[in-house]
Amino acid sequence: MVVSGNGRGGGGSGVRRNSTGLSYTHDGQIYTGLTTEAGSAADITQSKGDEELAERRVLFMGMPRSGKTSIVSVIFDGTQAYETLGMLPTVLPTMYPLMAGIVVYDFPGVDDYSETQYNNISESVYEGEHTSLVYVIDSQGDLQASLSTMYSIIRTAQSVNADIPINIFINKVDGLSDELKQDTQQDIQNKVMKTMTYESLNSTFVQFFLTTIYDESIREALSRVVRRLVPRYNTLETILNSFCSKSSLDKAFLFDMNTKIYLATDSTPTESLLYMFTCHTLAAIEEIMTLCSSYAPMGEEETGMQKTAVMMDGNTRIFVYQVNSCLALLCLVSLKVPRHDSLLDFNGSKIAKAIRKILP
Repeated sequence: MVVSGNGRGGGGSGVRRNSTGLSYTHDGQIYTGLTTEAGSAADITQSKGDEELAERRVLFMGMPRSGKTSIVSVIFDGTQAYETLGMLPTVLPTMYPLMAGIVVYDFPGVDDYSETQYNNISESVYEGEHTSLVYVIDSQGDLQASLSTMYSIIRTAQSVNADIPINIFINKVDGLSDELKQDTQQDIQNKVMKTMTYESLNSTFVQFFLTTIYDESIREALSRVVRRLVPRYNTLETILNSFCSKSSLDKAFLFDMNTKIYLATDSTPTESLLYMFTCHTLAAIEEIMTLCSSYAPMGEEETGMQKTAVMMDGNTRIFVYQVNSCLALLCLVSLKVPRHDSLLDFNGSKIAKAIRKILP
């Protein structure tokens, strides 16, 4: 059972084990399961059974005030960055469903791993080939304490899942200069890799990201995390490669419209500035689409697909094709390429149909 509520609030809390490792005490009451992103703290009710974890899951962990809850709130709830300043601490694990059966779990922050819920969570939460760990570090906080907690979590996770991807979000870098951002990342990366090597921990699947809730870096980082979990990702990448080749496109993204996270892209390198540009453009296009027309019903008819075209200043055109009510295919094409809109529309409809079969 899933406990209704946003999982944020005060009061004393503790932890007990269950089959999923998600049983908590709060204000003297025992709760088993999770909270969803909808609802309020007043809606919390006692669960009667264990909540089964999603097969494809991302686990957000970190110390209190590291910014992990702010990250997921901005991405999934549409919270403005300034609104997170007064956000209360997360008390219970909160789940945020994404497309393709992927679920993001936001766990409460901890000050001392040995005496808190992370040490009591069942090791089964780390199991599975489609489980990914995100650890959020406050770049301007107590780095030594944060890294110490992270190493403890990694030891536990790798004891049951040696190949679990470990994604380290170096957060709150908005107040740092570009040079200091790179120096901070390099310093943390060197410390982490040195320690993991010394302790014989698997560092093969470790990634580092610079993030802040004040730009699209959090969405880009989470996009790179979740695309490893997308079903048949290699097939989607091959389809988008073919689409770009046959239609003379510079780049193609498959976006989740609700979160602006891309689930797949072609194999050409993705630059951060390009992603941020497309993310802002997609938000503007979404507003135009909402004002001018409604989403077409999805069926087998290819002619039901909605298309939006935008001419940008400079040398780029952007096309957005509706895949379904949640997914959109965003394409960038240079104005130097001769216009073959009919060919692009035909290919776009075929690609959208293929994507709907992979991600129904």
